[in-house]
Amino acid sequence: MQQTMASQTPTTPTATTNAGSSGPGATATGHGTPLFEAPKEHVSSTWSLSPHYYYTASVVNPTGNDLAKNPLLNRIGLEPMKRILLITASASFWGFMLGGVIGSRQSGMQYLAENAHRLPKNMEGWYFYHKKKNYRMIWGALRRGAVYSGKTGAMVGLFEVLEASADFYRGGADLFNSVMAGVASGAFFSAINKLPKQSTKHTLMLGAGYGLVSGGLQDLSSYLKGTPVWYLPQSLKERSLALKLPEPEE
Repeated sequence: MQQTMASQTPTTPTATTNAGSSGPGATATGHGTPLFEAPKEHVSSTWSLSPHYYYTASVVNPTGNDLAKNPLLNRIGLEPMKRILLITASASFWGFMLGGVIGSRQSGMQYLAENAHRLPKNMEGWYFYHKKKNYRMIWGALRRGAVYSGKTGAMVGLFEVLEASADFYRGGADLFNSVMAGVASGAFFSAINKLPKQSTKHTLMLGAGYGLVSGGLQDLSSYLKGTPVWYLPQSLKERSLALKLPEPEE
């Protein structure tokens, strides 16, 4: 007796299209050209993006790892978690290098000052003199480098986390999120180090300036690639497509 088994085709849940959100084939508001296609798998709910943006999109479950697939939260072509880890690690590395140079130089100068009154008298003495000096410089570089690496990585990581959180809350990445993250990071740094008012003011301005420059460059890069930026005119990609579209016949 032969039994035939009917193959079942798995169904993929799709987001519901309504006036406030669009489905996997999201299109720009007022334009018929799809800007991107949201992932069709693991879509559990439809989230409306910030009203500042020209369009809405299907965003995957925010409690899962698929949240990283939301293209509007990407910066410099990286997903939020990957971007935070990469930039924090890079900042820690360069902080270690900077601290190593400063620590090595200071340890060498300190050793020369401590032994200025007891210089060696022969060649063997000079050999051990410079050998010990090199050891002191290496140890000073490692110690100061570790301190600078931790502090730099912590501050840059804090900035990236605040920036990514603002991007998620407002539904997209723009320079205003970067400025807010820079100001908040500067305020935290000033509070931890108990800086005076004038130094706190300069720190806040520095954080705001860093956020303005970094966020502005990222928005400019996105704009040139054709992604809409809400405070800029219609994207270059949409304008070029609009010029190519034939005018409707009356």
